[in-house]
Amino acid sequence: MATNETEPVQQLQRTLYRTAKQSKAVKFYSLYDKVWRNDVLREAWKQVRANRGAPGVDSETIEGIVYRGEEEQMLSQLQEQLRRKSYRFDPVRRVDIPKPKGGTRPLGIATVRDRIVQTAMKLVLEPIFEADFHPCSYGYRPRRNAKMASIAIREDLYARAWGVDEIDFRSYFTTIPHDKLLVLIRQRVVDGSMLRIIKQSLKVEVAYQGVREPTEVGVPQGSPISPLYSNIYLNLLDQVWHKLRCTATLMMRSWFAEEVLKRRLKHSLESQHAWG
Repeated sequence: MATNETEPVQQLQRTLYRTAKQSKAVKFYSLYDKVWRNDVLREAWKQVRANRGAPGVDSETIEGIVYRGEEEQMLSQLQEQLRRKSYRFDPVRRVDIPKPKGGTRPLGIATVRDRIVQTAMKLVLEPIFEADFHPCSYGYRPRRNAKMASIAIREDLYARAWGVDEIDFRSYFTTIPHDKLLVLIRQRVVDGSMLRIIKQSLKVEVAYQGVREPTEVGVPQGSPISPLYSNIYLNLLDQVWHKLRCTATLMMRSWFAEEVLKRRLKHSLESQHAWG
């Protein structure tokens, strides 16, 4: 595979980011054709291959594709199916991962082909929504991590911040409502073909213990694009939090803060749904 195709993808992402950064009112009408660009698909495959991962419902492995020399054929088929808008996601294979403090966490394992397509979607969508995310947000974002978040908190405390509020969302990934998430996505994306494949990625079936069921709510943990979806939805909380001036001056108990945030989030989503 060629090694000079990352730069065009980076240039595409810079262009999308700068365009989105100009104004929150900017909407994108032509994105889907970027997903099946040759350089984008190759970069997506490069990332999927580097991340490795277990096989999905088709039992196909990354190593098997490479060993048989089927990379070019696979990418060509994906490009043609995406171009013709005939691509369909396979069910996600669910496995239960034990939690350190007890219980399990459901992990969704997509097929290699689906992971490539979802990564290509992420390469196109992520820079647009990165332009909207708050600087204080560190989870599942490019060139950011938990260590950087802890350093930022420490520096704020050194700068005489009075404390830290912690809010935990139970089963966050698996409870994100699709309709409300799509309202937020439509604030930026109005390309019908792009919205269609986004909906397909949200509604993908889950295969578990021999049974296949449609996904009515939530995004599967383990999917390449799920962290982006979760951040798009969580960004609304950041917006409400800053409007309430919680960063430094909101003097209230955590339980009261959570109730206020819940009400404000519900109101914000209902308001945006009215015009979204």
